[in-house]
Amino acid sequence: MRNVPIRVETEVGGKPAWISGDVFLPDASAIVRQVVLFCFPGGGVTRRYFDIPGERTFSFVRAMTGFGFICATFDYPGTGESSVPDDGFALDATALADAGLQAVRHVVEQLRQGRMAPTLAPMDDCVHIGVGHSMGAMIVTLQQSVYSPYDAAGLLCFTTRGLPEVLTAEECAAAAGAELSRSDYSRLARARFGLPFPVIAPAHGESSAARALACVAGPLAATSAMQSMLPGNVTKEAAALRIKLFLAAGDRDLTGPPHAIPAAFTGCNDLRLVVVPGAGHHPFVTAGAPRLYECMAEWIDGVRVVR
Repeated sequence: MRNVPIRVETEVGGKPAWISGDVFLPDASAIVRQVVLFCFPGGGVTRRYFDIPGERTFSFVRAMTGFGFICATFDYPGTGESSVPDDGFALDATALADAGLQAVRHVVEQLRQGRMAPTLAPMDDCVHIGVGHSMGAMIVTLQQSVYSPYDAAGLLCFTTRGLPEVLTAEECAAAAGAELSRSDYSRLARARFGLPFPVIAPAHGESSAARALACVAGPLAATSAMQSMLPGNVTKEAAALRIKLFLAAGDRDLTGPPHAIPAAFTGCNDLRLVVVPGAGHHPFVTAGAPRLYECMAEWIDGVRVVR
């Protein structure tokens, strides 16, 4: 696996900014497939989540490049190695989705022009797949519902039901009311988190999985995270998706019953659900990870360019 760090100059809130990322390529001796996975992490972790250190099976990108796919991973504004905006509370999920999409387009153009790596020939007609974990799946859903950059999407450990079990009375009332605006999400995020990019301490533990997850922890984009926690977060956008979908969750995931997840995607006629046994919200660090990767690679083999 080869890694090409990238920094994409962009704008956030009308001001200059940059998005940091990595493009992971199969080994030089391997056959490179015409498939690119654009990967967005959940809240409270950096893009390193897709290459978790520790056991080899912890790394999603190592598995996917092993199948011959290219993987691009991104940090959101204010997190990881990306620039920090002046008003972090203004970054709702739509703002993060738009910023991330600019980074996606940069990678697509670099691959088309053959400028990503000296040994990589121009790739003009790749299959583009959006991949998101948790809040990242919400970001991918928003990107696809507005701009349709992907031929298919892998949405991991995400549901439109939000996290009603942990919400305050004010948050529940807001979610049950009229359609929320960016200022509503910002107001609720200020009340809950206090800071626009708080660092939430990862769960303690001595297991290799807990230690590995601690290594990829990072600031939380509070306003977007607040949106992902509310019931109905992207209900309309999820129902509008028409592409092939790969859905996955642990059988002990905080998403609730995994088999209820597909019901949100009423416009999709071609989806696959994989439930990872013994897994919670982080299936990459469980014994079921290799089977999850195999199922996803098999599903990718059936995806075709639809642009």
